[in-house]
Amino acid sequence: MSVETLPSTPDGRPQARPNPMYDPAPGVDRPERPGPVPDPEVFCGWAGETVRDLDSTTEADPVGVLVNLLSAASAAIGPGPFLWINNDRHPALIWALTVGATAAGRKGAATNTVKRLLTAAVPDFIATNARSGLSSGEGLIEAVRDGDGDKDPGVTDKRLWVVESEYGVTMARGRREGSSLSGILRQAWNGEDLAVMNREALHATAPHIAVIGHISPRELRAKMQDAEMAGGTYNRFLPVFVHRNLLDADGKGAPDELINNLATAWKTVLTDARRVGEVQLAPDAARLWKQDIYPALSENETDDGPLAEFTARAAPYAKRAAMVYALLDHTDRIGEHHLRAAWALVRYARASAAHILGALADGTGDPDLDKLAAAVKAAGAAGLTGDEVYRLFKRRNAAYRSDLTARLCQLPGYVAAQVPGEGRHRTVYLFAPPG
Repeated sequence: MSVETLPSTPDGRPQARPNPMYDPAPGVDRPERPGPVPDPEVFCGWAGETVRDLDSTTEADPVGVLVNLLSAASAAIGPGPFLWINNDRHPALIWALTVGATAAGRKGAATNTVKRLLTAAVPDFIATNARSGLSSGEGLIEAVRDGDGDKDPGVTDKRLWVVESEYGVTMARGRREGSSLSGILRQAWNGEDLAVMNREALHATAPHIAVIGHISPRELRAKMQDAEMAGGTYNRFLPVFVHRNLLDADGKGAPDELINNLATAWKTVLTDARRVGEVQLAPDAARLWKQDIYPALSENETDDGPLAEFTARAAPYAKRAAMVYALLDHTDRIGEHHLRAAWALVRYARASAAHILGALADGTGDPDLDKLAAAVKAAGAAGLTGDEVYRLFKRRNAAYRSDLTARLCQLPGYVAAQVPGEGRHRTVYLFAPPG
């Protein structure tokens, strides 16, 4: 059988989906990336435009800047916007763990880029509501506590953006005997009132807390315990692999003019978003959710193990992230592009978790992609045809199947090839082990 490898096609099918923010370009020195690359769709709308504007001014990973921006913005927006998922009221809150090597991850650079921007846009929020030092559940409640009559006026602004640059220390504190930290964090993610049973007077009504944590892959793997995974603390976080994306010897940062121009727009965006109440899916997004995204996120709910535990809240996170994307675009309606961006972010979180937990030898973190890869391997030298791909994923639409095969071709050893057919060539998917 003669085959012709297809590196790409003019209409993008079945070529891979390269992300130009990670590709070398004239005058841009990008280091080799050891982990997954996010789909370009994650850089959607005003949030994505901001990341692109800042990209050349920092060595931080663009996706690291993005999740810091989404997390900080979700905290600054406050408790007004929400959406219903079944009978659960979900606030606009994004929690993320940026996971990267101590030196090459540039985790702090991503956070500091966002802090600089929001310090110019909403200085009072960053000065008062951006905190660090999670040590106990009681300490977190104290930071957003209710008043106690004349004794203590309490905290009137319950918004909080918690940045933990050493999240491994936080994990260790949460595992101490008698610690309430993990339980209180789970309540905070849900947007529930906070209290501890052994401190009757210590409570916080309607808190609005977002958390961003930094940790290295090695430390995360070393500190994880099955009991904590099963308890659901970690799956409140989007795990996001980050790596330095630019080698900038000068390192001058963003010009003040750029920061001030962006900050002016961000101040308006955040002010307008705080006035929003219930957020809903627009009709096109509702169709996408029902037909493609929710089935894809629900098919593997019976899986177990660390990877499944770490990504167990993928479905609610897809809607939460879509809500924040929409709010930053001055709308209370989640459009299809917002939902696609959120879905791409969740897929990247899954791929990050697989990479971080050392599962790449056994899977990619995307169940459908793993299913397709296994089928291609099983097909052997004959390859897997387009008709066979259709039968595997006939519940999905053509665009989804095309995107899936494109992502397959990004994996080492997988290629799309053309083979002679009756009257015309046809595409098959093959696997040849690298080397």
